[in-house]
Amino acid sequence: MTIESTGPVVVQIGRGPTGTALARHLLPALPPGARYLVIDRDPGAARLAFGTPEPTHLLNTRAGNSSLNRDDPDEFQRWLTTRAESDPAPEFPPRALYGRYVRDVFDHAVREARAAGVVVELVSDSAVRIGRDGARTQVHCASGRVLDADRVVTCLGMMAASEPYPELVGHPSYFANAWPLPALPKGATVAVIGTRLTAVDVHLTLAARWHTGRVLLASRSGRLPRVRGAETTAAVPHLQRCVQLAVAAGTLSLADFGRALVADVEAASVAPPDWERILAGGPTTRGMLAADLAEVDTGVKRGWQQVLNAAGPLCALAWQLLGDRDRDEVLTRWMTPILVHGAPMPPPTARRVLAGMDSGRLGVLAGLRSVRPLGRRFELVTGHGRQEVDVVVNATGGGTDVAAMRSQPLVAAMLDDGLLTAHPLGGARIDVGTFEPLDASGAPVRGIHLVGDLARGAMLITNDVGALVAQAAQAAGAIRAGMAATVLSRTGRP
Repeated sequence: MTIESTGPVVVQIGRGPTGTALARHLLPALPPGARYLVIDRDPGAARLAFGTPEPTHLLNTRAGNSSLNRDDPDEFQRWLTTRAESDPAPEFPPRALYGRYVRDVFDHAVREARAAGVVVELVSDSAVRIGRDGARTQVHCASGRVLDADRVVTCLGMMAASEPYPELVGHPSYFANAWPLPALPKGATVAVIGTRLTAVDVHLTLAARWHTGRVLLASRSGRLPRVRGAETTAAVPHLQRCVQLAVAAGTLSLADFGRALVADVEAASVAPPDWERILAGGPTTRGMLAADLAEVDTGVKRGWQQVLNAAGPLCALAWQLLGDRDRDEVLTRWMTPILVHGAPMPPPTARRVLAGMDSGRLGVLAGLRSVRPLGRRFELVTGHGRQEVDVVVNATGGGTDVAAMRSQPLVAAMLDDGLLTAHPLGGARIDVGTFEPLDASGAPVRGIHLVGDLARGAMLITNDVGALVAQAAQAAGAIRAGMAATVLSRTGRP
């Protein structure tokens, strides 16, 4: 069936946090009679991070910094205050609560749009292909339904990482995805591949189930996320000056940006930072985590975190000015310290991790080399030697390489049809002004927009609420401008 409409038609694929931020920015700008179709197979599925029912899975950013409305940063805090079961509302609420907030924001945006005369339809289906028919775009669904659109925007969220251990696939005790985590034998020794936030979630899940076996978080670096401190900021004059000069010149070197960052961190720090620990670090020991948590609990001034709190917009702009070689160096050499420090865990989570270490049931291993089946068990080889484990859980998070993109039928079809091309640093190549994908010739594919992980190589930060809200607002603005141009070309009047 083909949807006919005399007004502009927008099809949005995905309605998670990114899709909700996009809809709430775009729907109010649509004229009466416009049609807005939102395709999502199962927005509340437990496989999603915000679908987890586990109360110890907390939002990793404070409620006060997690609004989906760029113009109203306190929105989520107000929502939480009226619905939280504790008084005061928690700084770091359970992620399930944030999932409810996302749904409420989406539902409110839909009600307001419908009241304003916009036709909004929610389509429970899976988009499997996007085709072109002249100036219009068609979205083909798994059910066979075909939706005609003037604009299509994908908000697919996090894509599953490409399989790091294909030889383990099919083993009954190997779980390639941590969402959801099935019931495991309580006494099993569990190896969790990864040491970042998703791996920490696996430990929290098992601890909440009173798992008695040992849990080993293993990665090449063995570095846990740092602990999130206060949201205070520091002056960043060196970074500001560096980026200003780079904007004027149209280019930026990673070395210049690094020197400016170091200068601002040192100026904001009471004592000189331990750069060896920051840049090399790991594995995270019990003593390191306890010291980190004590700094936060006692309010010690943390210059590096204050600078990172202030530098987000500058980092996003800097990424656009770096050359390809410098970008590649960021991803291959510096990404681990960036994520360790820039994606920290909340103090309540850190205390649970510390308790696991103190009990002897949680270990953190560095130097991960291999995991191989050993009959019904597995052999894990790390810098700590060889050991046998009963269960292996892949918690390396999302992926944006070609293999990860091809695991999504819709994205695979777009690659095959030439509607998008892979970015060498992850995701798809896009026009950063409009979020439209670039074809093999480098030309924008008009009428299609990509927001979220598919924009990873071009935007770098695609897993932070603030960054995604900003990108959704920018994409909404580009879609509005594109639709206005379409109306002008069809009617001769705006």
